[in-house]
Amino acid sequence: MKTIASSITDLKPKKTLNMQYLAIVVVIGLICLTAWSVNHRFMSAINFLNLFQAIAVLGIVASGVGMLLIAGEIDISVGAQVSVIGVVMGMIIQRIGGTTGPSIMPALAPYAPLLAVVAALLSGVILGAINGITVVKTKAPSFIITLCFSFIYSGLALILTHMTYYYLGDKFTLLGRGYIFGLVPVSIPFLLLALLISFVVLRYTKYGRFLYAIGGNRKAAYVSGINTDATLIKAYIVVGLMNALAAMILVSRVAQAMYNTGDAYSLDALASIIVGG
Repeated sequence: MKTIASSITDLKPKKTLNMQYLAIVVVIGLICLTAWSVNHRFMSAINFLNLFQAIAVLGIVASGVGMLLIAGEIDISVGAQVSVIGVVMGMIIQRIGGTTGPSIMPALAPYAPLLAVVAALLSGVILGAINGITVVKTKAPSFIITLCFSFIYSGLALILTHMTYYYLGDKFTLLGRGYIFGLVPVSIPFLLLALLISFVVLRYTKYGRFLYAIGGNRKAAYVSGINTDATLIKAYIVVGLMNALAAMILVSRVAQAMYNTGDAYSLDALASIIVGG
């Protein structure tokens, strides 16, 4: 005997032409055609690579936020998360790597970038879990909860930096300033990977269909047997991991970590998801 939840799992996405997506493609095509008519260099491969490199951080953050919006939730703290994760990375690289003075742990100095990456991923998981657990346990609107955490994370970043910044030097440059074969920025494959993972999860996995079900009607999803709390907490953790990846690329690109490095990405990520449909 099948439950409603198992029936949801068995559902396959319909392979029909979505007119909304077609309209978006047409509009983008018209914009590109207009820009090309003004300046033929717009359609060059170099220009497109530069565009993708410029939106890499925003695209990665937005890919996580999109999952939450589908589930009927929101996270206003993503920008502050990027900032505080970047600060944690900068603090480790500067103090252990010794970018501005003697290392506090000379034996670990060569491994400072690796330690910073591990710390960033752990920070993303922790911050995402804190947001998710608080939202599902308090039953308060996620907008209010994550807005409060946004202030908390921003304050934490401010305390850790003492209103200044951490300098990374040339200790961590690959993700933000590196190139593959001297042509493709390293950040672009990470952007495409994040978008691909989000697409596959939402369209072809049981977890993705659970997110759609929760976003459609949370009570009905719960009654049908879906563990709504666990599903949402996982979604917030995914957002935290995406923010960690975005922070790595961002601090690597600018070679420093400030308390407000990622603040602009909260509204930009929401706007990009909403405008993109």
